[in-house]
Amino acid sequence: MNSPLIREWLGKTVGKEGETLDRHDRWLCMMYPRLALLRQFLREDGAIFVSLDDSEVHALRYVMDETFGEQNFVTTIVWEKNYAPKASAKYLSENHDYIVLYAKNKTLWQRNLIPRSEKQDKAYKNPDDDPRGLWRPNNLAARNAYSLGVYSITCPSGRVIPGPPKGSYWRVSKEKFEQLDRDGRIWWGKDGNNVPAPKIFLSEVKQGVVPMTIWTYEEAGHTQDAKKELIEALPEASEVFMTPKPPRLVARIVQLAAGPDDLILDSFAGSGTTGHAVLNLNKQDGGNGDYCGARTPCCTRLQECERRKGRRARRRLPLL
Repeated sequence: MNSPLIREWLGKTVGKEGETLDRHDRWLCMMYPRLALLRQFLREDGAIFVSLDDSEVHALRYVMDETFGEQNFVTTIVWEKNYAPKASAKYLSENHDYIVLYAKNKTLWQRNLIPRSEKQDKAYKNPDDDPRGLWRPNNLAARNAYSLGVYSITCPSGRVIPGPPKGSYWRVSKEKFEQLDRDGRIWWGKDGNNVPAPKIFLSEVKQGVVPMTIWTYEEAGHTQDAKKELIEALPEASEVFMTPKPPRLVARIVQLAAGPDDLILDSFAGSGTTGHAVLNLNKQDGGNGDYCGARTPCCTRLQECERRKGRRARRRLPLL
């Protein structure tokens, strides 16, 4: 809600933060009909992501439970929006926002895997030149009780490991462990003296990772990144938009929730970050995702995004 027009309207409709005792009530009255309308727009297997700070997150949960049903709450994501503390902070320097996620029907909604980052891929190496390619070591011990997970292991060096660490269990039976070892799927260290570690091969893992609920700025970008990108497309943006969202953040949401041909709606559009992110993803994966957004300066940004790619838009972007 960073558009100057939207901020002006919110100031008239809701009032300044802390201005009156009924400010939260008026905020809820403003949000409720809009969320109810957005719910109607969603497919039965669709989802809604609402980004906001501490000011109204508690109130939002109430109105979302009322609109979407408490049973359709999925999670609250915490996004690390800043990478450095603010010396001007009166109490603590806030460096996070929330992204509240509800499904229209939780039993039908399915999340996607998030692409692995370069950092995650770098964990896979091949120190023993295994012909199956890159792999990473996994921990053989686990805390879950397992009746077949207590036995001694003899290393190639002759060292005997009497059993798993105290309070844990080997995660596979002795029979399964010996099978893995025969197949070259156990790493004993260069000297054959380490605690054995099962190999996890990059070629055998899923083409992505299960998304977590804390998104760091390394993964999803930060507001400083967003301002820089916005200024490149709209030179006056640093004065127009207070806290724009980085395209990487929105792209992560789209990757998590949408298919290649889905329609993504940004009801407050603002500077056009969502449209920018969708266009970038379409270019990367050959998708055909579509985007709808409110008519704001986002039109200019999306046109600039297309111009810098040296091509005309695939088709006219639907702007409400």
